[in-house]
Amino acid sequence: MLTSQITFRAIAPIYSPLSLHLGVDQFSTHFTEEFKALYLQIFNSSDDDEKTAINWKGNLVNLSEQHGRRQYQSTDENSKDVRLMCWTPANNDDGRCNVMFHVFTNNIAIVEIELAMDLNDLKTVNNSIDDRVKAAEEKVQELAKAQIDLHYNDFRNDLQQLSPYLSSDFALSTTTDNNDITWVARTMLINDEQLESDEFRSILTSWLKKTARPDDALKIINNKKQYSMTWLNYVVKNPQAVGLDPHIHMMILAQYYYVSQENCNSALRGAIEVAYSQSRKEKMDAILAKTRINCRLNEIAYFENIKFLNRPNRALLEDILSGWQFDQLVDNSERMIEICNARLQEEDNKKRERSTTMTDFLLVTLSFFAIFELSLYLTEFSREMMSRPALDYNDNKSSFFLGLIAEVDADIMFSFGFGLTLLLIIVYRYIKRNE
Repeated sequence: MLTSQITFRAIAPIYSPLSLHLGVDQFSTHFTEEFKALYLQIFNSSDDDEKTAINWKGNLVNLSEQHGRRQYQSTDENSKDVRLMCWTPANNDDGRCNVMFHVFTNNIAIVEIELAMDLNDLKTVNNSIDDRVKAAEEKVQELAKAQIDLHYNDFRNDLQQLSPYLSSDFALSTTTDNNDITWVARTMLINDEQLESDEFRSILTSWLKKTARPDDALKIINNKKQYSMTWLNYVVKNPQAVGLDPHIHMMILAQYYYVSQENCNSALRGAIEVAYSQSRKEKMDAILAKTRINCRLNEIAYFENIKFLNRPNRALLEDILSGWQFDQLVDNSERMIEICNARLQEEDNKKRERSTTMTDFLLVTLSFFAIFELSLYLTEFSREMMSRPALDYNDNKSSFFLGLIAEVDADIMFSFGFGLTLLLIIVYRYIKRNE
């Protein structure tokens, strides 16, 4: 084999139309039973018309991987699979699967694409190894994007055809032009024969030179390590087929968790921007609360799901995420959640203040009418007593107090009631200000 002919495995996170509604547990008994019924209905149905009613553009695989299985049955395999399903386009002429869409929750899919190229075919300035490696990085990304663009519509159409069979736990977006690629990571696939070449060893060293652990190249050359997975440029020795290699699968899972957390952080930033924008917000508290809950559930799902991985896979996943400073991403999310909490508390305090102000206003209004009514009643009663002496026949003499009120002008009495109400308001405000 020529050392310049190298196979790569591109890994690219993209938007997926399929997701689960907020709060749905994909490992609950209810959900897994429904998903198992979905698999049987579509693929094991005895109704041939129902099978042919869906004009599949590709193949759905791993749709029922996790159903009916006990946990921790083997130290070699993971107990659960957090993927909802996988999708592959129609097989190539040679029957090999070179493209696989790993479909997760939260509108995320990770595309795994196998590509082959000859480094000598790449045009570089001085044809140095570093230049050819850099050109290979760009070429892998270019070819991966072309493959995703080629198959994305078929992937979306198959999910749309699947939608009538999905339960209410699922949400399927009808967005058509949203196949943006977040990034394309590159995995170089190597074997023992290639490592015998000095030229290929130089290519491998250059490939990992700017990663987090460039010394992995020497360890792989000396057969002390079988893979290197740190930052964007990866290496896997003697890999398995697309969708089956455990090292690449852990990288796909790591990228899913990273992208999911980044999406949460982006949503939190957007919610905070809306909350603090100058223009008046509509249902701002609902947006903040929903985004905050979504982020919390995402963190919970991560810590719940990694316990189902076997020990080597979990160690690899945590090592990858540690190299990406995933904990800083989560910590930043916590800080933004605190800002959301503060803003929600601020809005709650404002609502309480408005409620208190409204209560005070109602009390003042009621007090005014009560005092006004008292003034009116005293004026009316005193004058009636003075004009009808028979009303106080049990008294020794006429009431001095009622006589005094009866002589006061009605307007003065009303003014007195208004003034008394105003005085009570001033005293109340003074007490509130000095609490």
